[in-house]
Amino acid sequence: MSVHTIHASSTQHSSTLSTGAIVAAVLAAVLLLACIGWALARRRAFEPRWMLSLRHAMAEAGFRASATWAEFSDWVRLGH
Repeated sequence: MSVHTIHASSTQHSSTLSTGAIVAAVLAAVLLLACIGWALARRRAFEPRWMLSLRHAMAEAGFRASATWAEFSDWVRLGH
């Protein structure tokens, strides 16, 4: 009879959620809402002026970096 009592008490589960589970659920919900907002903005072709400027600046920086690397590799290859 004591075995049955121990078994019954070990199978009881708490119905409350831990703080970590609540925080994870809230963060997941916020991330989901942000993704939905981003998807809707992209779907409606919303592009703020600063984003267009940033994209242009990053493309220009990439172009200049690749040109600098090409010049450096030519310089090294020629033995200067």
